[in-house]
Amino acid sequence: MGFISHSLAAFLVLAGTTPLVSGRSLPPRNTLVPRGASPGFNCEFPQNWKPCNNDTNRDCWVIDPNGKRYDINTDYERDTPPGIERPYSIEIDESPFSPDGTVKPLAKLIDKKFPGTLIEACWGDTLIVNVKNKLPDNGTTIHWHGVRLLGSNEMDGVNGVTQCPVAQDDSFTYKFKLTQYGHSWYHSHYSTQYGDGVAGPLLIHGPNSANWDYEWTPLLVSDWLHDSAFAAFHNELVGPPLPMADTILLNGTGHFNGSGSYFNQTFVAGKRYLIRIINASVGLHFHFSIDNHILQVISTDFVPIKPYNTTSLSIGIGQRYSVIVEAKPDTPSSNGKYWIRTEYSTACNNPINDILATNLDRQRTGIICYGNSTNSTDLPTSTRTDVAAGCADVPTASLQPIVPWTIGAPQNNITNNTYHTGLHLGQPFRGNVLRWDITDTPMFLNFSNPTLFNTKNTTWDPEYAVVDYNYTDGENGDKFVYMVITSGSLKGATPAKVPAWHPIHLHGHDFAILAQSSNPWDPVTGPNSFQPINATRRDVAGLPNGGYLAIAFKPDNPGAWLLHCHIAWHASSGLALQILERQNEILLKNGPLDQQRAGCAKWDEWNAIHKVDQDDSGI
Repeated sequence: MGFISHSLAAFLVLAGTTPLVSGRSLPPRNTLVPRGASPGFNCEFPQNWKPCNNDTNRDCWVIDPNGKRYDINTDYERDTPPGIERPYSIEIDESPFSPDGTVKPLAKLIDKKFPGTLIEACWGDTLIVNVKNKLPDNGTTIHWHGVRLLGSNEMDGVNGVTQCPVAQDDSFTYKFKLTQYGHSWYHSHYSTQYGDGVAGPLLIHGPNSANWDYEWTPLLVSDWLHDSAFAAFHNELVGPPLPMADTILLNGTGHFNGSGSYFNQTFVAGKRYLIRIINASVGLHFHFSIDNHILQVISTDFVPIKPYNTTSLSIGIGQRYSVIVEAKPDTPSSNGKYWIRTEYSTACNNPINDILATNLDRQRTGIICYGNSTNSTDLPTSTRTDVAAGCADVPTASLQPIVPWTIGAPQNNITNNTYHTGLHLGQPFRGNVLRWDITDTPMFLNFSNPTLFNTKNTTWDPEYAVVDYNYTDGENGDKFVYMVITSGSLKGATPAKVPAWHPIHLHGHDFAILAQSSNPWDPVTGPNSFQPINATRRDVAGLPNGGYLAIAFKPDNPGAWLLHCHIAWHASSGLALQILERQNEILLKNGPLDQQRAGCAKWDEWNAIHKVDQDDSGI
């Protein structure tokens, strides 16, 4: 999928139309047509608002009638421009699919494709997405990865937490306001289902912290299994062998054993290209690079950052980056073609097909063509950038947010909110197998009894892994809570937990990274390592193998919010907890649960016949 360019004359359109909705005439509105948007797409504002985004002014977005600018410096957690409702409908079904030359007989796809349909909106819009489930043997849900969902916890799309799975031939409609901008992805949170293809890109148009000329639609980088992800998860529980990917896909394109193809794009010399990258895999940490080209990084997850340059990006599962690439190679290739590489390191604890791990050709997934090189069938002659592929995130010193947070002392006791991830040796759990956990009891949810149906509880089943965060964000929204997550047990703990690398994702919030260390956590000296001044913010961060991750976030979003490892095998095994935030306010701040209760009744009716054999956490 390539970019769609528009002439400068068409870039800013001031329209005075009066569209009809239900027979009513709406006030005239101004429109902005984002370069690279889908045909017919535009951002709409009230008539007296002035769009200000163009080729030489990407940091501005719109100006209100009083001259107030909404731009890259606007605190988007406090202030959002007006938008419109954006309705979409998607359908999830099962069919054969061959993205790399090998047919997967029962891929699970959104609108019969992978990646699924691009869902596109503008900063300030309200998204409305109707999801219909046509899968014959699975329920489903859709999670909006990284989206704040402020006051809309019931739309988070996590079965067993915010809703029951959507039953076969049933539908669920998600509706929420977009207070952030940038790109992400949406995916199923039903067991390991997204590993079979239920994932697609999400794009929210808004300002950028550097200028560019052309824009690509978001790129999903993903591992791909020829077997069912559900069968692969069984190997996680009883292996060896552990789950293993067969190939790497770049936007749904890959090659395997001499078949398949490469993702292709064209560069025009001297132009600047905005490229949005998403690690949408179930088990692989990637390094993204374009031979002989510099990547100017301008955002991480949904957070705009001060631009910096690099030759490659280390991207954990669920993480996203926006980069600008100038079509000006530092070393020209002999045939005008350059490899896009999505490389994987065996240093990460995620198993992979041995051939894929050792064959760099398999990790060359895309081709950039200049000029007449598009007419030839020969492969690039460019050489690999010196990439030290490993599991470490991009250093936090490089990721400086444009809008800083001032992080004060924690409201909570850090010791009480320190959690230890790992495999509990010698403690088999459901199915008499070892499982990953974060609260000493692996998560195991009841699909038919979501947490949101039980917000008056005073005690919880340990298998729901609920932790209490009954704090406020203060009158000015400037109070924080801290959390420390370790990889493995504290020294001397029994039974010992096995450490590993884990990409940790928090729903419903951005968090600040106070510390990210490969050293074991020491509760006495550890807090001395915290760096709260303009700390890196994001919604996924790597927990180093044997080390710790310390984060801070604002408890300003009442709900039951999942925190989990985004290695699908680990999350499904049980490595997750629920942050129960401001419990007494959840039903007051969020919408009614009528749709959830109706969906649960249909799920129970369907499940009484099909009898789903749940062997995982549910997420």
